[in-house]
Amino acid sequence: MTKILNDHRKPENQVNCGLWAIATDKFMSGWGLAPNKSYVAYPLAGLSDKQQNELINWMEKRTDFIRVRINFNLPRLQEGCHCSIYDVPEHILQENI
Repeated sequence: MTKILNDHRKPENQVNCGLWAIATDKFMSGWGLAPNKSYVAYPLAGLSDKQQNELINWMEKRTDFIRVRINFNLPRLQEGCHCSIYDVPEHILQENI
């Protein structure tokens, strides 16, 4: 087994932001490339407080995400874990700042 970290962000956004919104993806955990746990992460740096709150609320409303939290670091992956990093969804970026 291995640890997998996939960064799906646009190349210009692929920097370590230092503040992340993280959740456990209960749908993807436990099978396939993530026989242990699967995580998703969104960067919070550069977002307004309102945008950060919108992102957290959006993540908490998703039924496939559990344990939504804010962290300074990405999850420490153990064997069999998978983490995918995504750009913040456009509908949140378009919210009034």
